[in-house]
Formats: sequence, structure tokens, C-alpha cells
Amino acid sequence: MKKILLLFASVGLLTLSSCTVEDNSNQPDNDTIAEVFAVTGVNFIPDSQGNTSITVPLNPVIYNSDMVLVYRNAGYNGSNPIWEPIPTSYNLAEGSLQYYFDFSVSEVVIYLYTDFNPSLRPDFTRNQTFRVVVVPGYLSNKSSKALDTSDYNAVIAKYGIKESDIKQVKL
Repeated sequence: MKKILLLFASVGLLTLSSCTVEDNSNQPDNDTIAEVFAVTGVNFIPDSQGNTSITVPLNPVIYNSDMVLVYRNAGYNGSNPIWEPIPTSYNLAEGSLQYYFDFSVSEVVIYLYTDFNPSLRPDFTRNQTFRVVVVPGYLSNKSSKALDTSDYNAVIAKYGIKESDIKQVKL
């Protein structure tokens, strides 16, 4: 009886130890990696209907479950950029101004709404810089501690994004 048990144990050990799991795929892992897209030199120019928006293509396209965050460079603190989350609103002497966005799996549209002529405030309409952060849905709910998504630096630190990982988007 001991010999039969020893035989089964040996066969089982050899069978189980020969199993390996290797990911030899050369495909990018887009379902669990956060990404950042930088869009610079944005000029909001009203179209024929007076709408002011820009469209940022997402390449590769994202999953329906992914979360998108958008930040605008609102200036600098010394040499450090100040990233404000969108949507955001301003009450200016000329009137109100608001940035907001929507997104699909293939693009992000950033809107500028004003109740005055936007050319009166080129500091808000010309040469703007945005960062679009895509957080995979798989990662967005995996933390026991809530993430402050209003803090761009906290978001990129949480997901291990380095400045060199940021993809530049040409419009």
C-alpha cells in the first residue's frame, strides 16, 4: 500500500511541477496599465455655431469600463506645473467661463463655454495644455483607500506613471 501511495505521489509531483504559466504575448497590456496623453498648444477658436471644443483621439481605444480624468495646466509654482481638474469654472470680470469634457472609447472632447467673447481672455483660450489620464476600470476599484482624483500628482504617483511615459498627442 505504501508503494502505491509513493507511486501516486511521484507521478503527481512530476505532473504538477511540469506546468508553467508564461505570458509570451508581444501584445501591449492595455487593460491594466494607466496612460497619460499630453495635448499642448491648444487654441479654442469658436466654430460657425460659436462652439469651442477640441477632440483628443485615444490610440489605442479604451475599454468601456475605463475611467478618464482631464487636467489643465493653470500655471506654475516655481518650475512645477499646477494641474487643475476639469470640470472647472471661473467667474471673471467679463463673465463666466467653464471647461468640461466628455469621452467615448475612441476620443475625449474638451469644451470651453463662456457667456462672453472668448477672444477677450486669451490666457484661457490660447496655447492651453491638457493632460488626459486613462485609468483602467480594473484598477480604479482595486484600492481600499480612496484616491483624490483632483490631485494630478497623486493620480500619476498611485499608478506609477513617469513623465517619460506620457504620450504626446498632435491635434
